[in-house]
This record gives sequence, C-alpha cells and structure tokens, in this order.
Amino acid sequence: MPRRRLRMVAVLTLASLALHQGVSLAQPAPPPARPGQVPQGRPGQQAPAGAAAPPLAPAGAPAATPQRIEVNDPALAPVPPAARTLASWNEARAIIEQRSVDLVVAVQEVARAEGSARRALAQALPNLDASGELSRLLAPGGADAPTRAAASITLRQPILAPRAWYGIGTADLAVEVAKLSLEDRRRFTLVAVADAVVSIVTTERLSEVNRVGLRSALELLELTRRRERLGTGTKLDVVRAEQDVALARATLVSGDESLRRAREALGAALGLKGEVGVPQDFSLNGIATELGSQCTQTRTDQRADVRAARAELELAERGLTDAKLAFAPYAEVSSTLGAETYFGGAAPVGGVGGVGDAGDATRSGWSWSIRAVLTVPIWDGGARYGDLRINRAAVEQQRARLGAVERSAELESTQAARSVEVAEQGRAVAEQSRDLARETARLTQVAFEAGTVTSFDLVESSRRQRQAEIDLAVREFEVVKAKISALLASASCK
Repeated sequence: MPRRRLRMVAVLTLASLALHQGVSLAQPAPPPARPGQVPQGRPGQQAPAGAAAPPLAPAGAPAATPQRIEVNDPALAPVPPAARTLASWNEARAIIEQRSVDLVVAVQEVARAEGSARRALAQALPNLDASGELSRLLAPGGADAPTRAAASITLRQPILAPRAWYGIGTADLAVEVAKLSLEDRRRFTLVAVADAVVSIVTTERLSEVNRVGLRSALELLELTRRRERLGTGTKLDVVRAEQDVALARATLVSGDESLRRAREALGAALGLKGEVGVPQDFSLNGIATELGSQCTQTRTDQRADVRAARAELELAERGLTDAKLAFAPYAEVSSTLGAETYFGGAAPVGGVGGVGDAGDATRSGWSWSIRAVLTVPIWDGGARYGDLRINRAAVEQQRARLGAVERSAELESTQAARSVEVAEQGRAVAEQSRDLARETARLTQVAFEAGTVTSFDLVESSRRQRQAEIDLAVREFEVVKAKISALLASASCK
C-alpha cells in the first residue's frame, strides 16, 4: 500500500507539472505566422492542422497563458524559399507563353506547316526565270573570234497539274492539324503547371505538418525524460520516444525533399531553371477562376486532340489520293524571250547566230518562243506502287489511333468528373479520421499520466495523429487538383 501511494503521489506531481507547463502533446502547435499575418490555412482550406482550441477556464477564474516545453532542433527551421516566386497565376500564364518548351515547339510547328503550305501553292503558280550568258569562241589558227553576250527570260505556267492542285488543300489541312496540336499542347501545359502549383502548396503544407509533428515528438521525448528522472518512467519509455523522434525526423527530411522537387518541377514546366515557388497567400481557387476564363468547356468529341486526330486521318487519306495522282499526266506552257549580241573580232554573218565572217562588226538580235510540254508517266520502277502501299497503311494506322484517342478522351473526362466526388469523400473520411486520432491521442495522454497505458501506446497514438494530419492535408489539396483536372478535361484553350 505505501508503494502504491508513493506511485500515485509521483503521478499526480508529474501531471501537475505537465498542466502548469501547458504540455499539449496530442495537439501539435500550428506553424509560426509571418509578421503581420494571421495564422490560417490555404484559401479554401481549414485551419492549420494541429491547431488545438485553448482549454476552457473555470467560471470566474483568470485566463492562464499556457507555456510549452522549449525544444530546439535545427530541423525545425523551415525550408528556405525558392529563388523565384510566382506572384499570381497571370504571371505563370505569361511565362508559359514565352518560355514553355513544349508550347514554343508547337508554335514553330504551326510556322513550319504554313511554310509548307506556301511551297505547295507555289507549285501551281507561274514561275518566272531570268538568265544571262557571256562566252567567247576559240577560233582555230589564232583568228580573232567574237564575244557573245545573251540574256533570256522564261515564264512557265502549269496548265495540267492535278497533283499540285490537290497538294494545296493537303497543305492547308496540315496547317489546321498543327494549330489543333498547339491548342491541345497549351491545355496540357496549363494542366502541368496547375498540378505543379498544387503540388507545391501541398508539399509546403505537409512540410509544416511534419515540423509540428517533430516538435510534438521532441516535447514527448523531453517529458518522458523528466518522468524517468522523477522515477515514474523507465529507460524503455525514453527509447520509444527517441524512436518516435527518429521517425518524425525521417518523415520531415522526405517531405522537404518532395517540396524541393515540386518547386523544380514547376520551374521545368515553366521553362525556367532552378526552383520556382509560390507565395504563402497564393489562391488555389483563383487558378480555377483564371482557367475558366481562358478555356471554354466543350464536348469530349470536340476536344482539340480528338479534332486533331480526325484531321490527321483526313490528312492520311489525302496522302493516299496524292499517291494515286502520281499516275496522272502533267502539262505546262512556257514562253522565252531572248536577246544576244556579238562584239569584237569577226562577227558572224547571216544574222545573229549565223555562219560566216564579214569582218569586224557588232551585231545584235532577239527571239521569242512559246512551247507546251505534256508529260505522261509510264514506268518509274514501281516507286508509285510502293507509295500507294505506304499510304494505305498510314490510313489504317491513323484510323486506329483516332479510335484510341476518342476512347481515351471519353475515359479521361468521365474519370475527371468522378474524381471530384471521390476526392471530396476522401477528404471527409480523412477529416473524421483526424478528429478520431486527435481524441485518441488526448485520451492516451491522460491514461499515460494516470499510469494505465504504456509509453508504447502514447508514442503510437502520437504517430497516428501525425499521419492523420498529413492524410487530411493531402486529401484537401487533392480536391482542388481534381476540380482543376475536371475543368480542363473537356476544355478548349486557345
């Protein structure tokens, strides 16, 4: 009986010490607020995880200011900010248009297609060439030979060129395909940047939660050591608390690395070097608002990638027709106007270009010719038949790709719409689990102080609470990410 009474006295003394020092192990403290800023969560989020309500004081009693156990650890310092920080989503959009590698490549693909279209049009337009010639005849026996100067200008115009005429429409269609690909690439780039921003906000929140968890684990370790010094704890309790600190520290290190990688991913998506971060007050809801103004909702079968796949199928079919037109005849008319002059030496007689020697003279003349040429392809070794087989295979391949793109777009839109509901349900479950974990940790702490549970139960309840806080933070941002993905799943972003 005396031993039991001594134990109860020690437990009551320790509990009184913990209450006077305001130890709140089961409710981790929120991260420190910036100067002049009220601590709060991200836009659209709940209060920071781990922010516990102050205990109610008895009626008429003065309010006491709780004091925490002071713990110092270098890992509690926040991750340094990124070298560059986005001020708003509009700034991110401007950087995307200027620096995004995928978007720049897609823009230049449109320029290349327009250049090919202009070249195809040139095959059906008149062709005007000019030429000049200066020559000297080397006469035998050292005779003085004349010098000949000639110039000509030739105009050619196709009058039967079915393949060239058909190629103009094919080239125009290729420009349309490039523009649709640019539109779809812009949508993908916006999705990638928005996901990167949400990932940064998520990992920053997790980094804060991890630091709260490490601080809570360090406070628990300090309390366990005090219990050991008072004789109510054991070395095993201290070792378990140290293991909990090691686990919290490992989680913190992994979370900080995820934050750095998320910043680097945002920089890569924007076409910038190094890490790019977002400010503490960056509005995730503002991203959805801005995207809604930039992109127009449409049906799944009218999405840019689906329309581009249809146009590519039409392009492949036109390629097959172009291969057939290689068997068609080709005709052109040309007209040449020329002039020539002989000077110095013995000029030829009989007119310009005549034969004979009439002494030193300078003689000039001109000519004009018109001709029409009809070319009928007969045999080229079978190359045209090979082109036919190649283009037929290309048509079948593109038809299969079109079916795959249509199914993928439909599936993506359906899953994106469903993911919002699933994410909201997951957040509700995570919030309930977090509340239960908090209450379990609180009750376990009370039971531990009363001596009815072991330090293992206390450490385990603290670990589960930290994990529940992390899960809730992830679920909250998954809701935002799902809404953005659903918005862009069936959108046209021009």
